[in-house]
Amino acid sequence: QRAQALHVWNVHYNYHRPHTAVGNRPPASKLRTGVTNVMASYS
Repeated sequence: QRAQALHVWNVHYNYHRPHTAVGNRPPASKLRTGVTNVMASYS
């Protein structure tokens, strides 16, 4: 459950939530590849 919750949060934070530092766009909009802030092995 925790891993799933982290995945959902990470996707929302990087791909959907607007950030003022990048012109009210999600951070991933600045990159050509995917981005994650949480390591897959994090537990």
